[in-house]
Amino acid sequence: MKKYGLIPAIVLIVLTNVVVLAGVVYNRSGEPDATMTLTERELHWRDSWRNVDREDSGLYLKLKINSSGYDRYNWKHREYALLNQEKLAELGFDTTFPLKGSMASRYYSRQLPRQAYVVLEFEGDAHQNWLQLQKKQIEKLKQELLEEKKPDKKKSLRNFIRQNEKSLISESHLFVVDAGQDASKLREQYTDRSRYIITPAVFRISLHYEPSKKNPHLLSKPYLSGWVQKLSIEEIHVPSDYRSFFISDIKTHTKTYLPKGKPLSDLKPRYRVTLNYGKRHEPWIADVKKLK
Repeated sequence: MKKYGLIPAIVLIVLTNVVVLAGVVYNRSGEPDATMTLTERELHWRDSWRNVDREDSGLYLKLKINSSGYDRYNWKHREYALLNQEKLAELGFDTTFPLKGSMASRYYSRQLPRQAYVVLEFEGDAHQNWLQLQKKQIEKLKQELLEEKKPDKKKSLRNFIRQNEKSLISESHLFVVDAGQDASKLREQYTDRSRYIITPAVFRISLHYEPSKKNPHLLSKPYLSGWVQKLSIEEIHVPSDYRSFFISDIKTHTKTYLPKGKPLSDLKPRYRVTLNYGKRHEPWIADVKKLK
């Protein structure tokens, strides 16, 4: 009797694999929807390090968006300002509940995440704007350091300065610039297939309060914002042709992008990867090169 129960299980596994393989073939058929060459900044090897020594698991690179969050001089992060109340309603969130009142925060925090398409821009205007903002923040921190007299505060400021200077070199050059339910309409708007990736993502909504202009420590006007909780596919399988490169050339060098105690001048991407996105807006690795 056990034999007869085993056969349907085997058939189910075979059919599942056939469906998966058919999806892969369809995704990679024809011209790619996007082809982009990224570096270690955008595709983190270290995040997938745990997979290397497991014989039953593949090797993956994790795609990273620049989401460095709030800074000390700009209350609204760019991504939060982009995914505003109007855009969130377009993505399927209910934004009609009054923002003022004791129940608002609870109502919006309980909303389920939504899946839609996100547009990621590589080394475009969003990246340049972020660079300028980071540089301004570094200059302000350096000015504070010159004026500060307390040793402990000086140490903290130096740490902040180093963190910001490090982010200028190490943070991803991929930025969220738009989102929507229709991938084809987004592609009509963002036509450069070497600069814009359109891919499924999971979005969340939350209620925030702007600081008072008179007193920054007090909160005043409520507003809705959203963020990309995760990309639907953010871990990308490394084909067997390139596995040895990561295990030999990268693993034997160092597990981290910037080893502790090393100068920022040593912080350089060690590889570049060409990604293709297919008909289902799913990525695969087309090429890997070592950077000197």
